[in-house]
Amino acid sequence: MRKPIPVLVLVAVSVLAVVGASFYYVSRNGPPGSDHSQCSDPDSISSHVYNPYRLTIVKSCITASGVVDNVLQEADGDYHVRLILDSEYSNLTNAANDQYQYGDLVVEIICALPITQSDAVSACQNYTNNITIPSINDHITVTGPYVLDTAHNNWAEIHPVYTLTIS
Repeated sequence: MRKPIPVLVLVAVSVLAVVGASFYYVSRNGPPGSDHSQCSDPDSISSHVYNPYRLTIVKSCITASGVVDNVLQEADGDYHVRLILDSEYSNLTNAANDQYQYGDLVVEIICALPITQSDAVSACQNYTNNITIPSINDHITVTGPYVLDTAHNNWAEIHPVYTLTIS
């Protein structure tokens, strides 16, 4: 009876070590699809999101890439970019993206246009957009919070964009 107890203790300690090491790795390197080296919020962009309560944060920061399908100008001053994701990021869209966004991920570049929606004006005060605006068919890489937009059928977005590069 005495031998099984040390074996159980050894197994428990081993399991705890693996869990601890996994937690440490994820906390330092982030979950798959993220790159914490680029995941700072430059110029406190997130504080300028119009009606932020509508966004449910899934991951505080991810990086994804793909080809720009469309670039739309919104009344709230944002560019609404539809992104055809590269295959390794295809898991970032959901049924609402399929139904309402042609299967594309929505990427929001905020406070980049004149605002014609009166209740959105205050969100962009004291902020000047420095994000590059892509064109249709550009291949881009974007970083920012990965969210579900509850005001728009819970489609998935990167909102707001922290960085955008055209490749």
